[in-house]
Amino acid sequence: MSSVRVLTTTLWVVPMVLQSAIAVAIAQRKLVKAFPVFFCYTVLVPSRDVALLFLRYPGNTYAYVYWWGDALAVALGLGVAFEALPHILPSHPLTAVVLKSVWIVGALAAATAILLWVSTPVGLADRGFDWVVLLERSARFLQVCMLLVLMVFMSRFGLTWEHYAVGVISGFGIYSAIDLAALELRGHLYIVTDATFVLVKSGAYNLACFVWAFYFLRPRRKEYIGQLPNTNLAEWSKVVSESIEQWRRRS
Repeated sequence: MSSVRVLTTTLWVVPMVLQSAIAVAIAQRKLVKAFPVFFCYTVLVPSRDVALLFLRYPGNTYAYVYWWGDALAVALGLGVAFEALPHILPSHPLTAVVLKSVWIVGALAAATAILLWVSTPVGLADRGFDWVVLLERSARFLQVCMLLVLMVFMSRFGLTWEHYAVGVISGFGIYSAIDLAALELRGHLYIVTDATFVLVKSGAYNLACFVWAFYFLRPRRKEYIGQLPNTNLAEWSKVVSESIEQWRRRS
């Protein structure tokens, strides 16, 4: 087996293992209600990849499972961005404006994708393929925008980087930024080959999985109150409130 084949297989297997472990961690830590879309995404992607291992390639069934699974994964990935951002945004009038702006950008991107898809004179199969590609590019663009919004709010409001939602958005944002850059280098500048593009795309997704694993698989630190006042109830309340606030920012 060639080194390229080994690398390709490794880049395919590692995310399956990591995302399976992440799904288990989300269930064990009772975070499914907090991140239901991300949990579905984390279960879907490795399940699809495992199914592809048992299908003949190339083949119609393989292509059907791959492309429909990819379309569903892209849609869930887009939903994850909108799901995670409200977890870390502070209660501020600017927050609502940002979320509405992102929704508007997403709607415009989707409308543009639909118009391009409808106006392209190709066959039904090619239309479906183009639709998935356009949906994926739109989702990647929005995920990068989410990462930029996150960085602005983190620096503006001094929020902690330890929140689960930060890891979710960071993983998708990093992966999307690298994917879009590689796509531009291949599709328009012709600097990278198709084989290199596949490796870069897989490597970027592995990086995203490692980011998610860092947030969801690492042991959570427990904060203890060192000392409580004996009789001063006002001071006691202040200490407890500060500890709860620290815990909330780290959770």
